[in-house]
Amino acid sequence: MKPASSGDRRPVLLAALAAWAVAVPWLARAVGLPLDVATRLEVVDHVVPGLLVLVCCGLLLHPRTGGSSGSLPRLAMIGIGVLAGLWITATHAPLLPEAIDGASPWGPALIHLSAGPPVTVAALWMLLTDSGPLTPSL
Repeated sequence: MKPASSGDRRPVLLAALAAWAVAVPWLARAVGLPLDVATRLEVVDHVVPGLLVLVCCGLLLHPRTGGSSGSLPRLAMIGIGVLAGLWITATHAPLLPEAIDGASPWGPALIHLSAGPPVTVAALWMLLTDSGPLTPSL
């Protein structure tokens, strides 16, 4: 079992994608692509899951809390990233049929949909490639 290397850039990539997820609603508004939803809904669908992923990435990057590859705490933190990405994706999936039907404009739908799938894929990639035997090191 190898310790988490300082050269592992995957948490940095995931953190960047999570930051994008947090920023999307406000960037969309700034460039004139807002969705007609309450701000609290944007917070629940973007900010909360994005911040959870950012916290997990910070812990993964820290030598004391990052754990060794395959450790249960490390896999749990990555798993939280997968679930947060799935949440962002699932809460925005209805935008695609709405845009097809003309109920939502394409620009806002696409920019909001751009956040969840990359977070999900990056976190899932980390989870699947985190080599090493599963160890219950807490």
